[in-house]
Amino acid sequence: MLFLVTHTHTPDRCPADDPKPLHQLAQEDHARTCGVKVHGSYVAASEHTLYFALEAAELSSVVRFLRPLGKVGTARIVPIQRLPDALKTLEETAR
Repeated sequence: MLFLVTHTHTPDRCPADDPKPLHQLAQEDHARTCGVKVHGSYVAASEHTLYFALEAAELSSVVRFLRPLGKVGTARIVPIQRLPDALKTLEETAR
């Protein structure tokens, strides 16, 4: 499954002051241990927002991956699918 994660935090909780959690999320070993493949990770520093495009077999793997940021802010995890896959599903259900 694919997931789009939006993590936000307040300026006073910004991990830039202690970037250990960010370094952990950037490590391939951490993602692999959690059962997650990172397709992309992005930062909007002025917005105190991080974005992740992740692939995992289940939601619990994504939650485990994000644990280092758990006390810093809030994560919104949304299951997504590629547009061609969504269109195929629509076509199948229209029959």
